[in-house]
Amino acid sequence: MHVEARLRDYVIDGTGATITHTGSSSQFNDLKEWWTLGKKGDTDHWMLLSIEQDAEGMHQLDEGLVATPEDDVGRIKDETVTELASEDKVAPGFKVAEVADLSFEGTARQAALDLSLADARFAPDVLEVAVRRVVGGWVDAVDGEDGPLAAVASPAAVEQLLYPGDPSKKTRQVVRGLKLEGVSITGLDASAEPPTMTVAVRVRGRRYVEDRDTATIVSGSQSKDVGFTEQWTLALDGPDANPWRIADAGGAVVSA
Repeated sequence: MHVEARLRDYVIDGTGATITHTGSSSQFNDLKEWWTLGKKGDTDHWMLLSIEQDAEGMHQLDEGLVATPEDDVGRIKDETVTELASEDKVAPGFKVAEVADLSFEGTARQAALDLSLADARFAPDVLEVAVRRVVGGWVDAVDGEDGPLAAVASPAAVEQLLYPGDPSKKTRQVVRGLKLEGVSITGLDASAEPPTMTVAVRVRGRRYVEDRDTATIVSGSQSKDVGFTEQWTLALDGPDANPWRIADAGGAVVSA
């Protein structure tokens, strides 16, 4: 829903000083926000899941509507792909390296396709499911629960996605309305334990860094979509429901 209100709205910092909105000396402000509500677990009560400012939430007008979990065809399809692949993995007691062609000379994607004949979890569509789950969990974790992202990424990768280059966590990276445009397999190491694949993930949406105390924009834009490519390393170390998890999320290249 889109919410508009006139309210008294200011911040008091650690010294007791009053901070008003940038460009204004008044404590009163016109609020324009997008609120996403949902029902959590078995409860019948609506809960506020996330808040987006007016400009950054405009992508909501283009989002598809999913009235019930049964209507989420994309999620159901992804679950089916992962479930079938996990049923067709290497037999218990064997390692991937024992069935992989470690001298394969083709592209990383070709190597993954070849290896998927012995272990279906290496199929590119399974990897794409993992990437979509990371992108969805990343968006949710910005101002919601970290659980969905933590299920598909290591603690170090979670911090790289949410607080890149800032171990103090005084700033955070915000992503809104992300659209996955493509996934390219750039590397495969089947001999590693666990096996790893590196991918280039092409994404478009709003992406910026803000101060967590004042919500001041440090870099990027709340209102402008940008395309960027994430470089991720995924490891085959998760449960059957999420076999591929991000081990390293080391950086992005931003384009217009």
